[in-house]
Amino acid sequence: MARRLLMGLDVGGGSGRALVVDANSGTVSSARSPWSYPRAEHSGPLGFDADIDAIFTHLCDASHRALADADATSGDVVGIAVTSMRYGLAIFDAAGAALYAGPNRDARAVGEGLRLAAEHGEALHAATGHFPMPIMAAPRLQWLRANDSDAWSRAHAVLALNDAVTYRLCGQFSTDPSQAGETLLFDLADRSWAWDWIDRLDFPRALFPAPSEPGSRIGELSSDAADALGLRAGIPVAVGGADTQCGLLGVAALEAGDAAVIAGTTAPVEIVLDRPVADPDARCWQGHHLVRDRWVIESSAGPTGEALDWFAELVHGDVSDPVGALLADAADSSPGAGGLLSTYGTQLMNARAPALPIGQLFISHLLAAAGAERRAHVARSVVEGIAFGMRVNLEQAAGIAGVRVDRLRLGGGMSRSATFSQLLANVTGLPVEAGGTSEATALGAALCAGVASGVFSDLREGASRLANSLRVFEPEANAADRYTEVYEGWNQLREASAPAEELARGLSMRAMMPPAATATSKVPSARPRILVTAALDATSLAQLGELGDVEYASYREAKRMLQGEPLVEALQGFEIFITEIDVVDADSVRSLPELRVVASCRGNAVNVDVEACSLLGIPVLNAPGRNADAVADLALAFMLMLARRFPAAAALLRDTPHEPGEMRILGRAFGELRGQELWRKTVGLIGLGAVGRGVARRARSFGASVIAFDPYVDAERSARDGVEAVSFDELLERSDFVSLHAPVSDETRGLLGAQQFAQMRAGSYVINTARAVLLDESALADALLSGHLAGAGLDVFVDEPPGSKNRLLAFSNVIATPHIGGNTGEVAAHQGQIITEDLARLLRDGSPRFALNPEVALSLDLTTPRSAPDAAVLARLAELAEGPGPSSSDLNRTKR
Repeated sequence: MARRLLMGLDVGGGSGRALVVDANSGTVSSARSPWSYPRAEHSGPLGFDADIDAIFTHLCDASHRALADADATSGDVVGIAVTSMRYGLAIFDAAGAALYAGPNRDARAVGEGLRLAAEHGEALHAATGHFPMPIMAAPRLQWLRANDSDAWSRAHAVLALNDAVTYRLCGQFSTDPSQAGETLLFDLADRSWAWDWIDRLDFPRALFPAPSEPGSRIGELSSDAADALGLRAGIPVAVGGADTQCGLLGVAALEAGDAAVIAGTTAPVEIVLDRPVADPDARCWQGHHLVRDRWVIESSAGPTGEALDWFAELVHGDVSDPVGALLADAADSSPGAGGLLSTYGTQLMNARAPALPIGQLFISHLLAAAGAERRAHVARSVVEGIAFGMRVNLEQAAGIAGVRVDRLRLGGGMSRSATFSQLLANVTGLPVEAGGTSEATALGAALCAGVASGVFSDLREGASRLANSLRVFEPEANAADRYTEVYEGWNQLREASAPAEELARGLSMRAMMPPAATATSKVPSARPRILVTAALDATSLAQLGELGDVEYASYREAKRMLQGEPLVEALQGFEIFITEIDVVDADSVRSLPELRVVASCRGNAVNVDVEACSLLGIPVLNAPGRNADAVADLALAFMLMLARRFPAAAALLRDTPHEPGEMRILGRAFGELRGQELWRKTVGLIGLGAVGRGVARRARSFGASVIAFDPYVDAERSARDGVEAVSFDELLERSDFVSLHAPVSDETRGLLGAQQFAQMRAGSYVINTARAVLLDESALADALLSGHLAGAGLDVFVDEPPGSKNRLLAFSNVIATPHIGGNTGEVAAHQGQIITEDLARLLRDGSPRFALNPEVALSLDLTTPRSAPDAAVLARLAELAEGPGPSSSDLNRTKR
């Protein structure tokens, strides 16, 4: 049977997702491409922008990876649809260009939202099911009309973000009732635009596309979009819907009385209705289900996922899945979390009075036990608080709707966790049915594609066939009884805390609001042109593409180093230059009046004349620590190989003649090659910079204790890295491994000599991946020859490469490598991340972390041409041009 795959794309709050589901087997494959929404300029903490082109690029990346995971070809996918967050908005002109786009956190229309609420709140809630908020389309359209007359005059179509992506797929402007119903301009009862309100607010009717039913065919996938996504052109493009409603479809919550939590970035608690209901206090939202003749009432528990991510990263920021680690901690506690209570990350919805999320952790050190149990109780209290928040919102929605809920569906990222699913069942006292895939929202979009492509007759059939594989978690009697008591106390505490939380909101908002802006934008409306000759990875280049127009010509691929006339010629018309080996001297920058920023992907920008750049107002960025992980890996590898006698073990098999199965070889290995573990050893680091910290993290994971000597790092900062700060002499005397990570200076030259080697513990090891001049090679050879030191790992030598007759190379217990510490493919990604993040900070507010001339960075203004140098500057530039300046020979000095 031919494969019939359906694709759903999901535009989320922090990433884009692509899901493919096999319509025959129900097998799901998915991929995620993370992003972030940049702050809108001059809007304080309230404004955020969305870049439709960047969103589409991320979705294409996710599509290719999802197809690869499914082992699918482009011809296997027979339909596609898109979902997105609610309250994301895009406004297009008639030619299909985005005039404005913002995610659901863009609240720059706060003034307009407050006025609408004050003047028409009750009436709008009665008509549309929503009380006005700044993130809704109506106040944002008012804001655009008041603040950007040019964009407003050209506005042609008002779309949700998924509608904007759908336009990229097939060239058709469209929307559906579930997204239109979130605009504050769509009639709740009639499933049509509220033309009376659109007219009353003086919006052109032509801005609003006729709503189409989810699952209807809106067009065919264009050739350009198909190529970008890795699909076949011409397949049906379906109308999708809002993410929460798609999530309901993805967990088969379709009938009146069905209740679900789609717990992703936020946790909307929704109950399906067969008619709208009265909500006189306007505490909840009501909207349209994807299925016709079905409505939803929503009481959202707030940004639970976002808050849980934040807390988990605070506690477990050093693991790949912080939330998973926090949930594992929570599982080690018991119901009631040892008496700790939390309202953090959740809230009882009041649509009439939305508020900044504020929560509390009620804790006493006398309650929590010692050791890991303390963390388990804290973790569980936070997770329980979020589950309590879902329950109190479920009770509110059910009370307004007048329904009795007998089970609860769970979709979104939290549905992956059996721990949370079971805890939610125990807290609510209801069976919890978790979706078969955590990507319920994208699955719902894929089901829409299935209807448009003829795979299903309607959405109900699609859900019954592909969204009914639910995992059921029944309430556990003892735990549920315990939670009845704990929940009652939590609810009392939540209500009693309201005045304190309101005060905290006011204080927090005061801190969030920036001083009144007096400066105008320093970034031009035209995107800066960026030439990149450094080796960067694809992710960094994509992020750079969000900052400007990028031309990439890696020196590794081009096999060239630019300097002098070729450099000047290559940089014509570019404002930003990202380099790694090219020589940027005074003569060159003097000849490049358009050049405004230089970024050197090196720890120390030895290839750039920083003084000349400063004289001309050109900030110079660098990338310290770009190869710290690579060097730290090598340092730890030296320790492991020395401890396990790797060179001798490898030589035994390689250099000793023997037959297969000859037991004398194993006998020799058993007798001669008994090694040591790093467990309970002491690793002493001389220097606690980026590399030293990296070695510390790695060594601790092997059970080693780590001590360090660094006169520029205090004891508290050392402790933060899990390192004990000690004196130089104490380090030598206590360490089993002494690893050098110090810079070269007058104080550090010859830091380890005969006297210091004698101070070290007998049988200890020396590691040097930093600079050869930090130790005396001859004295090291003497210490090894005497047997006082057990071995050494060396990546640097006074003469590089060392001659084959170098004394140190003659020792079998010395591992020597030819300066390979920073030579890994991943360095391109590390330096790309450092430079890209800093360039974004520089262009935003002149505050990069790594600027070699920060005073110049602070005054950068790309909206005005570079000032012509005066006579004094020209004279100094001439002196610099005549001097030695940077040269290609400097590039042999690898800086870490």
